[in-house]
Amino acid sequence: MPAIKKNDEVLVISGEYKGKKGLVIKVFPDKSKVIVNGVNIRKKHEKPNKTNQNGGIVEKEMPIHISNVMLLEGGVPVRTKRVKEPGKKSIRVSVKTGKAI
Repeated sequence: MPAIKKNDEVLVISGEYKGKKGLVIKVFPDKSKVIVNGVNIRKKHEKPNKTNQNGGIVEKEMPIHISNVMLLEGGVPVRTKRVKEPGKKSIRVSVKTGKAI
C-alpha cells in the first residue's frame, strides 16, 4: 500500500520536474506510479470520440514513479510511516513530528 494517496499535496524530488509541487490526481498502486497535476505533461494524439469531438493533439499529465515524489505536510516535505493501534485501521504518521496525516 503506497503512502501517497489521491488529493495529497506532493513535491517532485527528482527528474525533469524537480522542485514542482502539485496535487495527486490518480494513484496506480500495482505499477507504483502517480499522476500529479501540472507535472510530466506530454502531447498525445487523440482520435475524435464522444468526449473530444475534434480530436487532435492534447496535452495530458502522464504517470511518474512514486519514488520521485515526497508528501508535503504544511508545505514541508515529510517522510511517513504506518502506525496501527489495536482495534483500529492503520494511519499515516509523520516520522519527524509524529502527527497523523
